[in-house]
Amino acid sequence: MFFISLITYFTAIYLIYFKKIMWKPILTGILTIIVISSFIFSLEIAKQYAIFLIIIYLSSIFIKLTARFIWKIVKSIDHRRKFTTCFLYLFLYCFALFLIITTTKQEWLNWFYFLIYFPLDYYYFQFIPWPDQKGKQANISKQDEWEEGITFAIIAATLIHVFFLQPFTIPTSSMEKSMLVGDFLIVSKVNYGANIPNTPLFLPFMHQKIPGTQNTPSYSKLIQLGYNRLPGFQSIKNNDIVVFNFPADTLREHIPFDKKMNYVKRCVGIAGDSLEIIEKDVYINGKQIIKTKNIITQFQYIIKPKDSVYVSANVMSSLEQLLIENDIETYAQYASQKGYSQLMKLNEKRKNEKKYGPLKNTGFFIVFLTNDEKRIIEKTVNKWFVFSEQEFEKNLFPKTLKKDWTSNNYGPIYIPKKGDTLTLNKENIHFYKKIIEDYENNKLEILNTDLIVINEQPTKSYEVKMNYYWMMGDNRHNSEDSRVWGFVPENHIVGKPIFTWLSINFNAINKKSFIDKIGIIRWERSPIIWILLTIFIINIGKRFLKSKQGTSK
Repeated sequence: MFFISLITYFTAIYLIYFKKIMWKPILTGILTIIVISSFIFSLEIAKQYAIFLIIIYLSSIFIKLTARFIWKIVKSIDHRRKFTTCFLYLFLYCFALFLIITTTKQEWLNWFYFLIYFPLDYYYFQFIPWPDQKGKQANISKQDEWEEGITFAIIAATLIHVFFLQPFTIPTSSMEKSMLVGDFLIVSKVNYGANIPNTPLFLPFMHQKIPGTQNTPSYSKLIQLGYNRLPGFQSIKNNDIVVFNFPADTLREHIPFDKKMNYVKRCVGIAGDSLEIIEKDVYINGKQIIKTKNIITQFQYIIKPKDSVYVSANVMSSLEQLLIENDIETYAQYASQKGYSQLMKLNEKRKNEKKYGPLKNTGFFIVFLTNDEKRIIEKTVNKWFVFSEQEFEKNLFPKTLKKDWTSNNYGPIYIPKKGDTLTLNKENIHFYKKIIEDYENNKLEILNTDLIVINEQPTKSYEVKMNYYWMMGDNRHNSEDSRVWGFVPENHIVGKPIFTWLSINFNAINKKSFIDKIGIIRWERSPIIWILLTIFIINIGKRFLKSKQGTSK
């Protein structure tokens, strides 16, 4: 698909520059090809074609601007002098700053490295109208102006995403009710300190793969800079909600740590803590975590018909609608006339009926409820159904050590911190094997005897190089978290969610009343909608006043 997009691009260039055809009919033709291919082939293929075309176009702009810059340097003595002066000053500045930071050990001074963008803008990008450039602007075409605007927007947005703020969305229910499926978040990189990219060669706004492709990476591993974090305004504290790179990401082998999938969980344990879960309650250093109104936990419950009671289709339908109307995450078991039986979300029933034919609810439900919801639902269904808490077994961390731990009763486990010297033996090496081997890049061997070998040196201890954290979802029985894959290293920390700017409730379209259906936008969690409405009303008001003034004249 990439080569088809490339051929399309060069054909468009040929038609514009050699056949003098305007760009509007060519753009219309490309959009027509995309629409037709989505019908003839698939939407996925059409999406791939469009995305590759956009990438090729933006890449050509960068190549063109770079070539123009190099040509100016080659052509003009004045440009060569400026280029040499600029990069000499930048080198001396960075070297002096490096010596100051190394000598004083003041890591916050790393932020001053970003000042190099201002002289770079002055000598190269030239997007900011500096004082001595006034009156010296060369006449540039509309196309050049447009291309420079695109380039600046991409560079500026990328820098903001990497070092300051980045938008994220909540795709799963592991943090329900604290964070809802359909929440769009702004995540601050500066609170905990921005993680300088370990993989600097990447396509902007693409995290792991090029959208529309199966597994085409959106980055290159040619350069790997390692872990470097700028100073933050705060450290991670117990019960902070944190965005991080999923440490157990297996989408691709040897994926760089900064390109792993983004997860959001609650950090229940920080470096240096001892954690234990007893009957669903979390204990840190022997003290139970005090639950607040901001920590709303959920657990899994089973609803199934009583053996001696007939449950009518109307009762089943009423229960389904009750769960839908209250936005309760529910899986129900449905059976088809052909004997097909499967657990599925309530809102997926209609979609699956198109595939398998009419589906009948067997009366078996899995629901995830808070304590308040549990009391209401249990009281409602106890006439026809058996209601019970049930925890499904999971392959818990550490997987190589068989214990009788469960999601509700887990630990105790110690969370290592930077500088800890861990005493290693055959009993606890299973807890720290991944830390030593994968996260801190050592060669580890566990011999049949009581001998542990690190980097070909027999040892009984190990000094930890990073802080580690323990992440858990508030939806305790429906969360893949540290109980399954262990510690999260500090180099995987991305940032802190600071606010929700939009929230969409996809379940609302399944509700009965029109008022509930327009609840597809969670208005109380969507300030962007109110801001847009305010701007719209102000503009309407201004136009009305202008029209009144025009009439009065």
